[in-house]
Amino acid sequence: MNKKILGLMVLCLLALAMPAMAETGAEAGAAGAGMDLGMLGAAFAIGVAAAGGAVGQAKAVSSACSAMARNPGAADNVRFALILGLALIESLVLYALLIAAKGAGLF
Repeated sequence: MNKKILGLMVLCLLALAMPAMAETGAEAGAAGAGMDLGMLGAAFAIGVAAAGGAVGQAKAVSSACSAMARNPGAADNVRFALILGLALIESLVLYALLIAAKGAGLF
């Protein structure tokens, strides 16, 4: 439990430190090519979406395997529901990719 709290505190500190590291208008012009925060935000969003999708898919596969082991007669129905659920989970990750690319200004 302590590791979870520590991880959450580090994540909050990193999120709060971003505005402190941002450059003002005068400094940004003098610095030249600075870090694009839109791309950084997009990378963070894709990382979170991919991690969430992977956890969701892992739980779905685990539950489907245990359901098929308990009731082999319903394996076809469980397999269909599993494939449909995995497709929907993956589509959410792809939507996050599109939204992050739009936020980063790639199109």
